[in-house]
Amino acid sequence: MRLRSAAHTHVGLRRQANEDRHAIVRDLGLFVVADGMGGHRAGQVASQLAVDAATRTIETLAGAAVAPAERLRHAVSCANREIFQAAEAKAELAGMGTTFVAMLFGEERLALAHVGDSRAYLLRQGRLRGLTDDHSIVAELLRRQAISEAAARAHPHRHVLTRALGVRPRIEPDLAEMTPQAGDVFVLCSDGLTTHVGDAEIAEQLGDGRDFDAAAVWLVEAANRAGGFDNVTVLLVAVDGDA
Repeated sequence: MRLRSAAHTHVGLRRQANEDRHAIVRDLGLFVVADGMGGHRAGQVASQLAVDAATRTIETLAGAAVAPAERLRHAVSCANREIFQAAEAKAELAGMGTTFVAMLFGEERLALAHVGDSRAYLLRQGRLRGLTDDHSIVAELLRRQAISEAAARAHPHRHVLTRALGVRPRIEPDLAEMTPQAGDVFVLCSDGLTTHVGDAEIAEQLGDGRDFDAAAVWLVEAANRAGGFDNVTVLLVAVDGDA
C-alpha cells in the first residue's frame, strides 16, 4: 500500500523541555509516538529509548514469518526492558517511563500497539473514531461510568497512568490488527493534543485535499492556542492506495 505521512511536535507553552518523541520509518512501515515522564528530564530518556528500541526490534524482524501484531508485541517488550533496566542502573533515571502508541503497516494489514494515554484515531469517510482506550485512572472511572465527561476533564488525577513502559519489568500492550482502506487517515498523538483539541477539530483539519504537513502544524498550534499546558506531538498517516 502507498502511504503518506507528516509529523509535528512542540514543547508547548508551559514546559521547559519536550519529552515527546516520534518516529516515521517508511521502509519498515513503522510509525511511533511516545510521551515520556520522569524528573530531571528522565522522560526524554524514556521516550527516546522506547522509539529507538522499537525501531531496532522491528528492523530485526523484517522478513520474518511473524504477524504484524506479534512484531509490535515484541517491540514493546524490548522497549520496556531497556527503559526499566536503564532506570535501575542510574539513580537519576529512577521511576522514568513513557506512553507508547505505534502502527506497523504490512502488505495488506496493519497492527496497532498502545500503552498509556497517547492515542490513535482513524478518519474514514469523514468520520473520526478512536482506536485506543487510555490507560489512566480517569479513563477507568469513565469506563465504569463512575464519573461524567465533564468531571473527567477537571479531575485532579486525569493524567495519572495505570500502564506505562519502563515502570515494571513486564508490560502487556493493547494490540489490534485491521485492514486499511484507500483514503484512510490515521492520527497518532500525545495527550498534549487531546487535552485541548476535540475530535471535530481534528476531523475538520484532515478533510479531503488538506495539506498534510500544514494539518499537523495547525493541530499542534491549536493545542498551544488553547493553553499549551503540555508537550504536543501529532503524527499523521494516510493510505493513498495500493503500492
